[in-house]
Amino acid sequence: MDYLEVLLHPTLVMATIIYAIMAISFEIVYQHFLGKIASVSSTHWIAKHIGAPFFHVLLLVAFIYMSYPVLYGLHSHHNSGESILPSLTQLLNASDGQTMKLINTLFIVSVLLPLIPVINRFTSLILPLQAMTGSAVLYGWLANFTDINYSIFPGFKIVAIIILFSLIAEVAARALASLSAHSLKGPYHQSDTEKVIYKSILLIAQVPVLLIYTLNIAR
Repeated sequence: MDYLEVLLHPTLVMATIIYAIMAISFEIVYQHFLGKIASVSSTHWIAKHIGAPFFHVLLLVAFIYMSYPVLYGLHSHHNSGESILPSLTQLLNASDGQTMKLINTLFIVSVLLPLIPVINRFTSLILPLQAMTGSAVLYGWLANFTDINYSIFPGFKIVAIIILFSLIAEVAARALASLSAHSLKGPYHQSDTEKVIYKSILLIAQVPVLLIYTLNIAR
């Protein structure tokens, strides 16, 4: 499948809608929670720097699972209806604790990446790297299950496109959050509303970033 076929595929469309709803709902609820515990500095720090990344990992894993195998531009069946790829259940059952391994891997990535000076200055790169890692792990399971050769590196050109798109997404998210916060009235202060909108947009922006990556490693 090409990019347009994947974007319009019912599986990916539904997965994206569900993911967007979950991402926005999480940011609204979690921002309210952070406001409630703001006076307890240690708890607030843990919730912001450990709790939030953990839930972001769960959201990304859910999206990757929901969009398999279309995420890689692959069909699960022949025209005759015969299955040509293992189901997600088969991949997860191939070894014990597959999902927990994936969650733990992405969580470690989310905690360690901000410690790298260069990446710490460009936080918009952290979510794409998490998403790419998660999709690469699942594709690795698929490749091992079907016994095919694969590479998780899509090439320098694709990496450059991903970085550029991620930086543009962050600039756009900040601009839209600032503009929207002025016109929206809700139970939060303007700065909190900006955070909700900004982080929600960044989470949703992972879908096209992820497709740029997955459709190229699958080729």
